[in-house]
Amino acid sequence: MANVTRGERTVQLFAKVISNPEKKFTISDLMAALEIPENERRNVQRDMLFLSEMDGGRYIKVSGEKRSYVYSSALKHADRLLFPNFENTMLHFVFLQRIANIYPATSDTINSLLMKIKDSLPASELESLKRLSDDLDKRILFMGTPPDYEEDASEKLRIVLQAIHECRKIKVTYVTETSRALSIRIPLMVIVYHGELYVGCQSETHPGDTYVLKFRRMRKVELTKETFKDDPKIVDKLRKRVNLGSAILGRQEPRAEEVEIEFPSYARIFLEENPFHRSMEIHDYGEGGVLVTMKVEVNDMLFRWALGYADIAKVRKPASLRQRLHNFGVYLMDTYRW
Repeated sequence: MANVTRGERTVQLFAKVISNPEKKFTISDLMAALEIPENERRNVQRDMLFLSEMDGGRYIKVSGEKRSYVYSSALKHADRLLFPNFENTMLHFVFLQRIANIYPATSDTINSLLMKIKDSLPASELESLKRLSDDLDKRILFMGTPPDYEEDASEKLRIVLQAIHECRKIKVTYVTETSRALSIRIPLMVIVYHGELYVGCQSETHPGDTYVLKFRRMRKVELTKETFKDDPKIVDKLRKRVNLGSAILGRQEPRAEEVEIEFPSYARIFLEENPFHRSMEIHDYGEGGVLVTMKVEVNDMLFRWALGYADIAKVRKPASLRQRLHNFGVYLMDTYRW
């Protein structure tokens, strides 16, 4: 946690405590959890003193004796929040709205805090908050567009996780390229794959088969009273499909193959930033080159990943991937022939 400002450190300390409402932390606990060096101990002590004194201890409470203080969340006792600097609070509020949907582990705590903030604001300040939020949406870009997020994403994810925990089916309104359908699904796990969130499900019509739903296409999710029997073998099968890269686009019984692709050495940084699979390794190769190896299913996902580097990469194996890239090259030649 090197080279952070006091403000950044204080926010991280605050977030660590409030996201663990049932836990008590010593200064040493917090420093270890956030990897803060020992020479910052006095600064951390001052930060926690500041946090514990904010608004009379409404946010962080402290107990014990000096040199053995422990800190814990007091937010469950807070029924009102005060804001000495409203503009700054609005910026934090908008930021918290964004991260609540990114980090589901703390979403309940964050959303609870946001509701308390909203409840404490007069109408004029709520309107200011809305204007600021709208303005920031236009200024925070993802590939040239405003961020794509849903205000109820945390609630939908909470329902899915509850259904998995209680082995209950969910009623899902799901949108595809051609239709919008309401159906009953059997959720088994939540999957983060190549920057997307998916819900892994068990098939009702084909016992033993699994499939995934893209989370952003789930327009509405409801918990049903109907339960299902949790089968560890099916869960393991889905986990295997995820590990081999076949869960999104691939066979029910995935077959992993050895993959080798040559790249120029300057591509290493891009490959390290965006690895295709957890088994992917990058080796120095020849003069000015690197060799990427991995063991995955050869499917559409791998083909499109390799195609993204087609101008600098050379596939050594497997032959099936080389052949598919060759066929696509022939198609391009025929389509764009001068």
